[in-house]
Amino acid sequence: MSDKYNKEEPSVLQKIQNQTGCLFLVIGAAMLAFVLTDLVSSGSSIFGSTENSVGSINGNPVSYEEFNSTYEGMKQQLVQNNPGITIDEAIAEQYRTQAWNSLIEAKTIQPQYEQLGISVSPAELEDLTVGANTHPQIQQSFRDPESNQFDKQRLIQFLKQDINENPQARQSWTTFQEQFTTGLIAEKYRNLVSSSYYTTDLEARIRGKETEQTVNASIVSLPYAQIADSNISVSNAEILAYAKQHKSKYVQQASRDIEYIKLDVVPSTKDSVGMIEWAGETIEKFSNTKNDSAFVSIMGSETPFNPAFQVRGSFSPEVENRIFDEEAGKVVGPFEQNGVYSVVKILDFGSDSLRSVRGSHILFSVAGTDTADAETEAREVLAKIKKGTTTFSAQASSRNFDATRATGGDMGWIREKSGKYPKRLVNRLMTSRQGNYIIVRSNRGVHLAKTTSAVSRKTVKVAIVDQRIFPSTATDGAFYKKAGEFLGKVNGEQSFEEVAESMGLGKRVANKITEENRTIPNITESDKIAEWLFNSSTEEGSVSGVIDVDGSLVVARVSKIREEGIPNAEDLRGEIEFIIKNQKKAEILLPRMNAALATAETADELSNALNAVITPVPAASFNTGSLPNIGQDYKIIGSILGTPVGKHSNAIEGTTGVAVVFVNNANEYDAESLDSLKDQMQRTSAQNTQGGNEVQAALIKKAEVKDQRYKFYN
Repeated sequence: MSDKYNKEEPSVLQKIQNQTGCLFLVIGAAMLAFVLTDLVSSGSSIFGSTENSVGSINGNPVSYEEFNSTYEGMKQQLVQNNPGITIDEAIAEQYRTQAWNSLIEAKTIQPQYEQLGISVSPAELEDLTVGANTHPQIQQSFRDPESNQFDKQRLIQFLKQDINENPQARQSWTTFQEQFTTGLIAEKYRNLVSSSYYTTDLEARIRGKETEQTVNASIVSLPYAQIADSNISVSNAEILAYAKQHKSKYVQQASRDIEYIKLDVVPSTKDSVGMIEWAGETIEKFSNTKNDSAFVSIMGSETPFNPAFQVRGSFSPEVENRIFDEEAGKVVGPFEQNGVYSVVKILDFGSDSLRSVRGSHILFSVAGTDTADAETEAREVLAKIKKGTTTFSAQASSRNFDATRATGGDMGWIREKSGKYPKRLVNRLMTSRQGNYIIVRSNRGVHLAKTTSAVSRKTVKVAIVDQRIFPSTATDGAFYKKAGEFLGKVNGEQSFEEVAESMGLGKRVANKITEENRTIPNITESDKIAEWLFNSSTEEGSVSGVIDVDGSLVVARVSKIREEGIPNAEDLRGEIEFIIKNQKKAEILLPRMNAALATAETADELSNALNAVITPVPAASFNTGSLPNIGQDYKIIGSILGTPVGKHSNAIEGTTGVAVVFVNNANEYDAESLDSLKDQMQRTSAQNTQGGNEVQAALIKKAEVKDQRYKFYN
């Protein structure tokens, strides 16, 4: 490899800085003074300001400017690579998420690369590009179209000539090289982490014993259930003390609950009548226009003008025949589908080079080689259809497993060579008269089919003007009035639920909404609600205004606010009270168990002293989930596996009762090869980290990422 890639030379900017350091120092001091003066006068702080923050990573605010710069850069690259693309809200949200994830990676994972000194040198990059070890990813892009083999000369020509003559090619290569280098560094990091796993002989031996060996034991227990819960009381202080002792389990994120109503603003009957009037006026104008493509554009049609001839099956079944049966120059409609009203002008008819036919089928699956049996079954079903004891549609809906299951077997219009259905089936449909039944074998099974149209080569050129129906201003106003009425009442004496019920509105709830997880049932874009919900002025009991979201109107009330940290005692009581009651029951039962154990040597003696039942456990292991008559009690299972053979445990304060374990013997087991088990454990651990998801998730969790982009994008 060439040494020139390992030489570090100062950039032009660095040379300028070296020669003009004093000048920059003076300018820098002046600018700093100006900035500080501005900050002091405005009362802002250069550190810790979060007003313009879209979130935080590792406790450091991420400014809107930084995030938006990343987002706009990605969007610009998208537009450059896809000229003419329309960036709608769905695409914008996708790239905002990518920009956010990119910043998380830059602030959590990339510092790890730097700390470990992981990089790709220029010499290494050269070797993986034009050297002896060209990376497969690059080889894939420079293959000879005839031989499909990597053509290094094409790559060299591209790097020497093409990127110098084409600025766009140069920019694309620069972007690719940056992404390629980033990918190589990430791969090195994953390999480093995965190769760091090592399994010792002791670990393998313990794992083998844990998974293979079982133990025979006897348990004598005093269940907590023999003491009534009503005899035990638990205070709030005890609940909080327990929660603090087990903080990692009970600490909670800051979250909020809401109750809300949602009014879906839908077009009224009057709006529908208005669309029919619009369609009538459009038909009249459309019939008289001479420039159809211009008319479609002027009318703002949702479907752009298409000058091509279209084959059978290009339109929905409801309008297909109407379009193909009319005369050229005729305007038909209006048609309504899913809230879209359309009128269609037939411009011209043509002839297709391929035939089309419409058909239906019932598929009889073939298990193994019993095709003859499937054909027999098809004939029996056909006989029933002709007798009227069943229908073609019913049989297809119960037997078919393709899209025709939902259409009663209707395959729609099928064009020759489309490949959608088996060639043999299509050919038979083409040669069969309309209404005839046929039985055909194919690679999918046996088909009972019928031709439902004449064969056609007809094509049509059309112009379509369509508009989606939207609620009128009057309709919007009526819904806003109802939402406003609800808001007025809910701020009165009645409860949220009472007002909703009195107005015939369904109350909904959403619990434990966090800034990171803002999901609200039945609401796709919930950021507008989150912006109100997590505002510093919003308190428990606060009622929102009327929020316009997803074409619906929402009014919400904060029913509960949970602060970050340990919840209050009442919120924890349902989960912890039972545990503390068992601890108090154990305090009562342990002395009794210990007194009996002092004179008992065997399980029988202890059982007789306590008048307790002996529970035999013939084969306990770490895979044992539940014990007979006891249930899931890992403390007791652990004691079984940790007590020597022929010995008994001390009294155990289990999760279901107080118990003593007597270990009778350890069952024989076939120990695996230690080397084989070590290798398996090591490979499993390495594979779990190869994708990088585990390491990435751990770093992000440690960084305590807080996403507040909803404040700026809703």
